[in-house]
Amino acid sequence: MEYFRTLKFDVPKLCNPADFFMKVLAIKYPKQADDEAKLYNLNTTYRFSIESRVKMENKLIKLDPPKEFVEKTPAYKASIMTQLN
Repeated sequence: MEYFRTLKFDVPKLCNPADFFMKVLAIKYPKQADDEAKLYNLNTTYRFSIESRVKMENKLIKLDPPKEFVEKTPAYKASIMTQLN
């Protein structure tokens, strides 16, 4: 819930968090422009979050980021099923 709170998705009072997040993450098919924008925003913010943590941890243990991570970081997709195609 903290991660989504940083993205300005606050769970309303008296709302089941799982139901709220399912509604936030729902995508209409066929995808529309707002769905594409939502996916792009969620993917890039998550990627930035992960990269920031890796860089911070590497500084704490005094390691440079692995070349593979810096040079060949894959683009994240919406689900594992889209990665298999």
